[in-house]
Amino acid sequence: METETPAWGADVQLGTEAAPAQVLPMLSHGGNQRVLDDWIQRQDRYEVVSGDPDALPEADIDVVVLDEPSLREHRTEIRERKADADAILPVLLVSSDTTGDAWTQTETQPAVSELFDEVLKTPIETAELRSRLDTLVRTRAQSIALKQNSDQLLLLNRITRHDIRNDMSVIIGWTEQIAAHTDDAGDEIRQRVLDSSQHVVDLTKAVREFVDTLQTAGDPELEAVELGPVATAELTKRREAFDDAEFVVAGGEIPQVHVRANNLLASVFRNVLNNAVQHNDSATPRVEIAVEARSDTVVVTVADNGPGIPPDRRDAVLGRTKQGLDHPAAGLGLYLVDTLVAQYGGTLQIRDADLGGAAIEIELPNAPAEAGELRDR
Repeated sequence: METETPAWGADVQLGTEAAPAQVLPMLSHGGNQRVLDDWIQRQDRYEVVSGDPDALPEADIDVVVLDEPSLREHRTEIRERKADADAILPVLLVSSDTTGDAWTQTETQPAVSELFDEVLKTPIETAELRSRLDTLVRTRAQSIALKQNSDQLLLLNRITRHDIRNDMSVIIGWTEQIAAHTDDAGDEIRQRVLDSSQHVVDLTKAVREFVDTLQTAGDPELEAVELGPVATAELTKRREAFDDAEFVVAGGEIPQVHVRANNLLASVFRNVLNNAVQHNDSATPRVEIAVEARSDTVVVTVADNGPGIPPDRRDAVLGRTKQGLDHPAAGLGLYLVDTLVAQYGGTLQIRDADLGGAAIEIELPNAPAEAGELRDR
């Protein structure tokens, strides 16, 4: 279940008379419940949602207020509601223990302290109650605003990528049509236009996949993926896109191995292979792919005969410096690859290649084919 976030105007804020915050009180202590209800009913900035625990899963709620017995009784529902909410759902605990020491994690139960955000000591003082609620409502409002801004940016990203791909398809089509009207010098220029156009198309794919990684960061769904078919499919596409480059697989074929990954594994190969050609200044770019199966991991090395990457620029190329993607040397493609490999539990290193250029070495955890779906923990 996903809860909807309200769509307010730019001049309307949560916790105001125009948009009062919805407070769900779930206090087992009758006296504390009456104090809370009476105080909220005198406020313009807050409204009471039914204190019935059955309202927790579905009602529009901005803050939950409960005490220790209620938290223990409804901890599963609280955990699920907080996990499913689009925006942060703050929980205020009314308790005599303001330190939270009584709620630490045990060997058999996750920390209940993760379920509440503020503690209000008893007996309840209204000034302290107001302060706690104001803080939690501001947190809730900021979270909702961030979610709305993220949604708008995602929409803008989709529209921009769609328009760029459409325009680049037109440019590629026109460029291919003038082949019969150009000489050798014109063919070389035409090919440069095609290569640059394809690079822009590939960049829109990298942006889309980078956004996908941001949306699933921290908890990707992983499974046993056969590496060979994914790598082979991308090699075929790169050979078609770069007919002047030479792609070689060490040993003639990729061994049958499975790695822990997801459907974005293809992006790892596409971006590494693209990078090996697009930044190659050789007359005939050569790219060699080697796959080595080890006891617990699979090592994929993509080497080229390009200019290489100096050791003092390698972290910057991968976006690992403080500047991240703002660094002039950073590349979105390799940054995406590094991010995905890290999500898979693997590592990426840049080395000097025997061919004279750069070697991208990617080590991924292997996964037996029968292991089925895996979840990163």
